[in-house]
Amino acid sequence: MRTLSLVLILFSATLASAQIQDFVCVFSADGIPYRPDKGHTFAAVVRVETHEGKPARAVEVASISWLPATMKVRALALKPEQGRNVPLDETLRVYADKGHKLCMWGPYRVQPEFFELFKTRVAQVEQTFGYKAAALTSPRDICDCARAVEEMVESRRRLIGVNGYGAAASSVVVRKFSPWLIEPDQSHAWVEPLMGLDEYPLVRRSYGDYTTRGDQFKASLRRN
Repeated sequence: MRTLSLVLILFSATLASAQIQDFVCVFSADGIPYRPDKGHTFAAVVRVETHEGKPARAVEVASISWLPATMKVRALALKPEQGRNVPLDETLRVYADKGHKLCMWGPYRVQPEFFELFKTRVAQVEQTFGYKAAALTSPRDICDCARAVEEMVESRRRLIGVNGYGAAASSVVVRKFSPWLIEPDQSHAWVEPLMGLDEYPLVRRSYGDYTTRGDQFKASLRRN
């Protein structure tokens, strides 16, 4: 009994010395030139555990990258189809291989309740949602990539428009996540390797550095 008590005391001390922090990253992928059916918005949260004198480690990662199961976005489709929450590393790899411009806001530290809210949204999307591009008039459980992320904190369905996808939609997501961000002016680059993000050609965007519909319209006119 004395040995067991000592083990429990040491275990409790170890837990007490651990520090848990939660972070969010918001991503966009855009074709060059911009096309709405080539734009993608996705996001991820990570729970990081740190111990004094030990390397930090990611203990849990959750992401929303809502795409058709076929991976082919049909902008003019009239009916919803089966969707798939594509894993974060697969999403980044697919769009990087296609030569898309990949942007990231964060990692930003977030309130613990946001991490739980995000995980609840992941389960909701994966278990009950269908996919449809440009889902403005669809039921709330039918989403495109942008709405799958942003409507976790605001259920009102907004008009995104032809030039509102990709980085423009991700910019809106960052603003909508703002109430849960802790010191949003500070990103935490040390978290990126814990998520494997250092392996991808990401353009780091700072808080307040947003893309507008006008920016996307101009990008649609570019030849390269």
